Order: sequence, then C-alpha cells, then structure tokens
Amino acid sequence: MSDTSGAAAKKSWPWGKIVLFVSLALNLLIAGLVAGAVLNGPRDRDRNPALRDLGFGPFVYALPRADRRELGDAMRRQAGAFRENRAEMRTSFEAFLSALRAEPFDPEALRRIVNDQQSRITERQNLGRQLLLERIEAMSVAERAAYAEELDRSLHRRARPIERN
Repeated sequence: MSDTSGAAAKKSWPWGKIVLFVSLALNLLIAGLVAGAVLNGPRDRDRNPALRDLGFGPFVYALPRADRRELGDAMRRQAGAFRENRAEMRTSFEAFLSALRAEPFDPEALRRIVNDQQSRITERQNLGRQLLLERIEAMSVAERAAYAEELDRSLHRRARPIERN
C-alpha cells in the first residue's frame, strides 16, 4: 500500500491557507463588531444605523441630536437606504460562501468578492468622513468648542478601567 495521506495533505495546503485567511478575517470582523457594541454601550433611539456604518462613532455621537439626524439623513440620501445596503451585503456574503464551496475552487473569484466588499465599506466611510467634516466646517466657533467639550466628555465617559481579579 502506498501512503496517500501525506500527498493529500501537501496538495490541500493552499486551500488550508485560504480557509485560514478567510476564517481569520471573519473572526476579526466579528470581534470588531462585538468590541464596538461593548464599547458603545446600549443603543438609544437616536442612534442611526447609517451613522454606525461611518466608523466615526464617538465623533458623530458627540454632535447635537439635530446634527446627528441631519447627518443620518444625508448619509441615507447619498449612500442609499440601510436596508438596501444590508441586502447587498447579504448577497455578497452568499456569493462569498458559494465561491468558497465551489469545485473547482477559484481563488480569484473569492478575491474579487472580498475586494468588492472592501470597496463598498471604503466608499461609505469616505462619504461619512466627508459629511462629518462638512458639518464641522460649517460650525461656528462656539459650536466647535461645545462639540469639542462633548467629544472629550464622551471619550472619558466610555473609557473603562480594566478590572483584574
């Protein structure tokens, strides 16, 4: 009898690297989502899903309520409805799973899907950054000072010491 298990293990190693990379990326995504939820604390009615996508949480939440609403409205107008984006993300993840399970496996197809996902995220972040900066630039000196104070307070309020047993 010949030993085929060693040959099979060597042949599948590139697949192992890809699966390991994808698993690591998804684990980091989930860990980031959990950490963000924990650091942001409980949601209130004023928090807007479109604003959470910006990645600028503390900067946005330090704005007055009316400004946050206006920023959320602008984000929805320019980036599309959150539900549409969620449906698009779901479709993208389904395509990712299909590409991952495909035989024969096409690493380039998987890479394209991941790159498309990253491009959409980057576009939304760029739009969010632009809208936030435009709002800050439109503030008066007094509004900017009040915003800076609220941002400083919120950053200190959210900082929690690590408890060790």
